[in-house]
Amino acid sequence: MASLTDQENRSLGEAESRLHFLVIAAASRGARLFIKKGLRQGHSVTALCRAADDQAALRRITACLADAALADGCMPMGDVQGALHASSRNIVDFETYRSLLDDNPSINRVCCFVGVRGIRQMMLRDDTLYTRTIRALIRGMRESRWVEFFYHGSSGSEGIPGQNRPQLPANFRPQWLLNWGLKIPAAQDCFASEILLAEAKSSGLKFVVSRPAWLTNAPAKRSYGYCFDTTAMDGGALPLRDAKTTISREDVAEEILRVATLPEPERVRWFGHGVYLVDIKANALWTVRSRGRKESV
Repeated sequence: MASLTDQENRSLGEAESRLHFLVIAAASRGARLFIKKGLRQGHSVTALCRAADDQAALRRITACLADAALADGCMPMGDVQGALHASSRNIVDFETYRSLLDDNPSINRVCCFVGVRGIRQMMLRDDTLYTRTIRALIRGMRESRWVEFFYHGSSGSEGIPGQNRPQLPANFRPQWLLNWGLKIPAAQDCFASEILLAEAKSSGLKFVVSRPAWLTNAPAKRSYGYCFDTTAMDGGALPLRDAKTTISREDVAEEILRVATLPEPERVRWFGHGVYLVDIKANALWTVRSRGRKESV
């Protein structure tokens, strides 16, 4: 595994407060934003991406981060930049995760941004990228150790992971037509990967599934809301009547990082849930809470 030189001037207290993220599909657009923010907070990152070898993987990720623009006013930054490592290992091979977790005991969070590319890959029934990746990760953890897992999933999954069903939030129109699109093989495979996570929960896996609305490449607006597992037009933690149907990739990356770095007593209430993330309409009656999240008045 290739790495940039670690900063050596961290105090023991500083080092203990930092995390080490293993990021799957690290060259994807959302992952780049997540990694850049995490490094700026002082956390270490081991990035998994396709490349000829580990040195090529490091060069690729370094270039991706240079191209990733962050909005002003993002999450608080650390005094020391985190350490970046990279690996070209196969993300659908369980041995990748078993060996990385065995060889790097400091890794204490895993984040996955895996996704299919293009309509053709979405329609291939034998291209089960999501479930192959999650199966490999679960087996690798089972043979090494369990690590908290934060999964960038997709909207269109309603219900507690493991009991989830394909259905878009009610403010997506025309819903009947858009829900038909959830029948494509890639969407079905993504939803099935949530079931695999739920099945591993009893063995010790702690996970959070993020289910963002339709993604944009806009800068972070920090005017989004969230709710657990199910959505509704009125009432609940996030009335869809006050919500848009989009959210920026940067907002999603920032929220995943925020949740992954919460103190444990606050973080545990997220485990085992699917979290819908979406921008809120500007004219909605909301009050802004910490770091741009919104909760109903």
